[in-house]
Amino acid sequence: MKTLQILPRLEIGGVEKTVVDLSSHFKEKMVVVCGGGRLIEEIKKQGVSFYKLSVYKKSPLSLLSVRKLRKIISKEKVEIVHARSRVPAWVAFFATRNTPSHFITTAHGKYRPHFFSQVMGWSKLVIAPSQTIARHLIENFKMDEKKIRIVPRWVKLEDYKFLDPKTRLSCGTIVGIGRISPSKGWEYLIKAFYKLIRLNPYLKLKIAGSSSGKSDYFHYLKSLVNRLSLNYYVEFLGFKDSPSVLETASVLVVPSLVEEAFGRVVVEGFACGVPVVAFRCGALGEIIEHEKTGLLVPPKDVEKLKEEILRVLTDSRLAQKIAYNAYEEVKKYTFEKAVKKIEEVYRELKNMTNILVIKFSSLGDLILIIPSLKAIREKFPQANIHLLTLKKYASLFYECPYIDKVIGVDSSYKKLKNIFRISFSLLKGSYDYIIDFQNNLASHMIAFLSFPRYSFGYRRKLGFLLTKKVKWEETSPLESQERLLSLLGIKIKEKRLCFWDLKERNFPAFLKKKKNLIGINVSTASGWQTKNWPLSHIEKLVKLLISSFPQYDVLLLGDKQALKITKDLKLEHPRLINLCGKTTLKELVSLIKNLDVLVTPDSAPLHIGLALGIPTIGLFGPTNPSQHIEKNENFFLIFKKLNCSFCYRRKCRRRECMKKISPQEVFKMIKKIISK
Repeated sequence: MKTLQILPRLEIGGVEKTVVDLSSHFKEKMVVVCGGGRLIEEIKKQGVSFYKLSVYKKSPLSLLSVRKLRKIISKEKVEIVHARSRVPAWVAFFATRNTPSHFITTAHGKYRPHFFSQVMGWSKLVIAPSQTIARHLIENFKMDEKKIRIVPRWVKLEDYKFLDPKTRLSCGTIVGIGRISPSKGWEYLIKAFYKLIRLNPYLKLKIAGSSSGKSDYFHYLKSLVNRLSLNYYVEFLGFKDSPSVLETASVLVVPSLVEEAFGRVVVEGFACGVPVVAFRCGALGEIIEHEKTGLLVPPKDVEKLKEEILRVLTDSRLAQKIAYNAYEEVKKYTFEKAVKKIEEVYRELKNMTNILVIKFSSLGDLILIIPSLKAIREKFPQANIHLLTLKKYASLFYECPYIDKVIGVDSSYKKLKNIFRISFSLLKGSYDYIIDFQNNLASHMIAFLSFPRYSFGYRRKLGFLLTKKVKWEETSPLESQERLLSLLGIKIKEKRLCFWDLKERNFPAFLKKKKNLIGINVSTASGWQTKNWPLSHIEKLVKLLISSFPQYDVLLLGDKQALKITKDLKLEHPRLINLCGKTTLKELVSLIKNLDVLVTPDSAPLHIGLALGIPTIGLFGPTNPSQHIEKNENFFLIFKKLNCSFCYRRKCRRRECMKKISPQEVFKMIKKIISK
């Protein structure tokens, strides 16, 4: 696979060293993009392609490089784009949208969790160099721990020469390696050294590191050395490679004040046999085991730092024990092991597919997309498939085997502020594909602002925001869905409604399991009054059923709104059970599964009944059944063709289309079904 490494600049530092080392392994299969730097020639020697882009300035203008990077990705046929800092991550994230390339990040530092840093968590997998950084991402970025992969930094053992500590101690040289920056705490090392020199005037202190961009701090350190009269004893080496600095070191001191992401210099000391003394900060406490592989000191404790350095210098047995234990420990951090882990992460990333299906409402329409969810699962059996829907419907899909996660939102999702809030939260899902079955203005905006690699929907309303779309046509639900799914090469094998195996525990506990049940759905949950069958007709049908079928119980189904309607029902009987407003969604589905016949207007229970294979009598008036129903052998349609049929009006004084469906006609249909 071909990878692209994007970072600010190739100057001196742990991130840069990482990229240079990787170039020696991946060679022509690697591309590097950055803003230049002194190490460019190093990677070119390995046959790595290099492109210079301005991706190091913390400015919105850096995003102007997105189009250029996308051209590089296409030209080089890059499969994985690996961002190693925040500005490059912003550019890489947008450049990989609507492309086959996969985006991944490595959190090389302990970033503050503000908006600018959030992009580091928008990749499907995030590499952390230590448990310290992994915990930080989970606790402060609210990142799912399942997407974090820990790959420690490394050393190439062949680049370092192990020297017995007894020989090293005779050099009397204390070294520190790292940037000349306040976060590295060099003033504390200098102050500790001042105390040591009074005990042993033959010691030397060498600090290696670039002071670029931190000249004020460097001058402060120089003045501190001058004030303490240490000019003869302290030497600032500037930038030098670690092996040459460590070659004559007696002790390596790491006085870092920040929670280090890893601390490569520590394992470099391990590889050389140099005893390490460090402040206990961040990952340094993970790498070093106190008294075994090194010595740890509380941060900023100058006196304790002096004591621990002195212990190493004066106790050769301790120095040897630490050095040899550390050399065994460093074998965990070899380049070969790290590269193997990185390649495993890359392969995992390529094989990982995250899919989001958007369908907010209504419940009936959600039931209609279950065959599509099943088809998506069959096409992508290993994918992480999420469903974005309304909270009030979410619980029904918790046990659905075709999806891995249900994301519920409030019914106020159409408000602009909520669209942005939902979209921002979905960015953490790092979706490859978003399939928009809802097809409204809000869903199109959410699909766009969640920035998947690809988004799919219908060419209407704000459909131009989607990357791939099909023309909207009035047709049956599953045919319409399949036209959309065809963009992903998906076919619905069997065009009929379906459901998954239900748990028996969902049957209402307050209702003893009964046989011989006829269900009547009283009203639509959407409050679409013109769809409802008149209550007087329901009352007459109930009377006919109770008198004609003594072995059957009749259940009235519906929501809390239906409960209000049935209060006017002038009928009581032991075999009439009013369950309106008394069941959860799961209980309702379980009840319908146990019915012998279901009578319902155009509503969610109708689709549930057909999905469960229950003989279902659909009473239609203002809506066109050919556009809302997937017919099968269990569907029995009753409607009256009028001049005003299929008007789709929610309010109507006459409601003739539903009134003309007589109780006797429905009763005859039930009788015919039961007789079979």
